[in-house]
Amino acid sequence: MTALAVAALHLVLSVAPLSAQTEGRQVQLTVDTGKTLHEVNPNVYGHFYEHIYHSANGGLWGELIWNRSFELSNSGGGDWSVENGEIVQSASATDVRFVFGDPSWDDYEVKLQARKEEGAEGFLLLFRAADEDNFYWLNLGGWGNTRHAIEKESDSNRRQLGGGSEGRIESGRWYDIRIRVDGGRIQCWLDGDQVVDARDERRPHLKGMIGLGTWGTQARFRNLRVTSLDGSRTLLESTPDVPSTSVAIDFWEPFGPGQIERVKDAFNNEYSAQVTAGGEATGLRQDNFRFVPQAYKGSLAMKGDLPAGVKVELLDGDRVLGQSVLGPPTAGWAEYPFEIVASDAAENGSVRLTALGEGTVKLDHFTMMGQDAIDHDGFRPDLLKAVQGLRPPIIRWPGGCFASVYLWKDGVGPQSQRRIYSAYMWEDQDINSLGTDEYMALCDKVGAEPMLVINTGVLDSGCGAPAQFQLASKDDYLPYALDWLEYCNGDATTPMGALRAKHGHPEPYNVEYWELDNETWGAGVDAYIEKVKEFAPALRAKAKELGTPIKIIACGGNRFDMRWNRTLIDACAPLFDYISIHNYENPDNFASGVPRYEQLLVDLADYIADSDNPDMEIYNSEWNAQSTDWRTGLYAGGLLNAYERQGAKFTLGGPALFLRHTSAGGWDNAFINFDHTGWFPAPNYVVMKLWWDNYALQFLSLEGDQSGCNIVATRSEDGKSVILKAVNPQDTTATVTVELDGGFTPKAASMQYVAPGDLRARNTLDDPNAVDIELGPVELAGKQLTFELPAYSAAVVTAE
Repeated sequence: MTALAVAALHLVLSVAPLSAQTEGRQVQLTVDTGKTLHEVNPNVYGHFYEHIYHSANGGLWGELIWNRSFELSNSGGGDWSVENGEIVQSASATDVRFVFGDPSWDDYEVKLQARKEEGAEGFLLLFRAADEDNFYWLNLGGWGNTRHAIEKESDSNRRQLGGGSEGRIESGRWYDIRIRVDGGRIQCWLDGDQVVDARDERRPHLKGMIGLGTWGTQARFRNLRVTSLDGSRTLLESTPDVPSTSVAIDFWEPFGPGQIERVKDAFNNEYSAQVTAGGEATGLRQDNFRFVPQAYKGSLAMKGDLPAGVKVELLDGDRVLGQSVLGPPTAGWAEYPFEIVASDAAENGSVRLTALGEGTVKLDHFTMMGQDAIDHDGFRPDLLKAVQGLRPPIIRWPGGCFASVYLWKDGVGPQSQRRIYSAYMWEDQDINSLGTDEYMALCDKVGAEPMLVINTGVLDSGCGAPAQFQLASKDDYLPYALDWLEYCNGDATTPMGALRAKHGHPEPYNVEYWELDNETWGAGVDAYIEKVKEFAPALRAKAKELGTPIKIIACGGNRFDMRWNRTLIDACAPLFDYISIHNYENPDNFASGVPRYEQLLVDLADYIADSDNPDMEIYNSEWNAQSTDWRTGLYAGGLLNAYERQGAKFTLGGPALFLRHTSAGGWDNAFINFDHTGWFPAPNYVVMKLWWDNYALQFLSLEGDQSGCNIVATRSEDGKSVILKAVNPQDTTATVTVELDGGFTPKAASMQYVAPGDLRARNTLDDPNAVDIELGPVELAGKQLTFELPAYSAAVVTAE
């Protein structure tokens, strides 16, 4: 067993059950300040920026208008109807569902038939649903149509329950489905074969409705019946009322007596909004804007016959803060720029587009940005400051699942010529307003190294959302990726470098880090290995031609999937520099999940050491605990300590989510949480910032029984400071005494810690500092430090 393995195993064995921790503990440790075990790579504190839940458009990118090209309609709720007694869902969006029945139902059995019409995955059958945020669902054909399993959602946090089974759902055939819930036990059958037998022994949902759903698929359901367990009582046998699918334009509210339609005649993309007015004010309104007294600049594309034109207004309720009349439109599409100065501030303002007089006009590509964002190169100032506060040394982009169907050329050039992103996912279909050049500007503004994730074409969907646009042939994806490399790293004499220069960026970006796709598990490891063998040599050859060396990252397994990792490494280890692995943890495992995952890092490092490429390094490109309460702060501190401890081989990290709008219905784990008025840091932000602000290069030898704590020691490169990063994930205080061996003698010591006193403590927009850093005492006696770690705390102690 290696020294790394011994360290990880020691941590595993030292974590006692929480129930056993009833008294304060004494922890005695010795740090050898003259013994550096390895250096901690700063990129351990990297980040990952994915377009998800309005993190880009409507978030960090300062474009204020949501659904600016009127492309989205009924996107979030699906397209439900009833045909001949069959319940039909005809939209290809992700996370489409509705619930019905009696919330007081407890133990029952559900039987129905389902058929997939088309799409990437299968069906979602909800049960024990208290509401839209608390339920179980049977996910048939999930995870890229590879598995059947139960997932549990509690207050918007979703996790898998039990192991499930492998399987897929075919299109065009009916499946018989049966679900039986009895207390905490859940059993499920597909065509008579049991696919799930699971127990939920951790705060199970014991009552609730049922529901139907899809993920990136269109489907039909029929013969739905709910009975008591013994079959003596029928609870439901009729077709439920389905959600309304009246014509709507997402994020816009129509007003006035005229007619508003969404039509297929567009300035860009596919749809526009057609407004027919008969003399009375008619148009569209969007809410949830924060206005300040400043200029707001934008444009609106129009065509039609409306002599009086279109009025654009900024409102605070019914009070007009500023306005501009555009037009009149002509018979052909044209953009009409405007500048409106808001006369006053508004926390919950609106934008209104009004067709004046009589006539018909088609509206498209309505864009608007405040002067404050324009002054920051297009970025929303407060969110940019939030990102700058984390000082990310490297940022992975654009995904994530977003990368797996991303077409980079759709996101460069004039905003009005950019095609909408190729899939509806994460409650949005991004408009590509933040593309390669904007991302590079972000990296420059925050001091981060860029990392790009390539769509290799091995997947046809992103997280189950089918690709609306694809390249003509699978053979086109490699040349397309090489074009991206040239766009980023070629000088202006190359074709793609010339295109970049045309877009206003004459100097190459010199991007060093390139990842080959994301979460390719649905394609299978053999198919992905072929992509690595195809892409990696070609990318290196192109990089050599361009004169900028690159590092290549390959997709490893999910969580503890060493089978994938071993197969990939055995097949093509010399072709890549990093193996990229993912780990999302149940927040209840904030303590136990850390040593368990650290052991995976040890095992992977050992396997790499014996491979054909022992210089390969480990990258945890997506990690987090799935909450925004204090549990995720404790987990972040513990896992970052594990990363530093395994720093001889672990050199890159990046948690997710980076930014998330508070209106989102899922993935409540983001570091930066925002709405149109402001933002707040989650506990993982608070802890990771504390750790990174106290980064030191040299990882020191530390000996002693940590008694359930998780503590590491590092030394600054100049040798003037020794830093202790400590997590106490248990419910009692720990008194820690540290002897500093070696030639280092501190003159002063200080402590910063986070201990909100409640595992469920969280920050909010109303109280953004409920979980925050405090100062604590440290006793310094010669070369001995003594300090207290409160229950459930994370702390940094500095001796200098």
